[in-house]
Amino acid sequence: MRKTIKGKGFAGAVIVTILVAAFMMLLTGALVVGYFGGDTDGLATAIVFFCAFLYLAVAVGVIAALFQRWKEIRGGEEDEAKKY
Repeated sequence: MRKTIKGKGFAGAVIVTILVAAFMMLLTGALVVGYFGGDTDGLATAIVFFCAFLYLAVAVGVIAALFQRWKEIRGGEEDEAKKY
């Protein structure tokens, strides 16, 4: 069985969080800029803003999961899956 090294679990979580949040924000920006570059329609605008909201919700959810992981590591729970 692999030995865990204290403090290594958080660095990976931070890297993944930054990558996913940046990707979701990039998608949101591309969606909004691409839509407003052309002719706009009322229903289509609502759909675009709804999709943009979903992308931003994913980014916020990933950041919230990072804070939860940080609390687990600070509480001494290095690997959550060990107890199963």
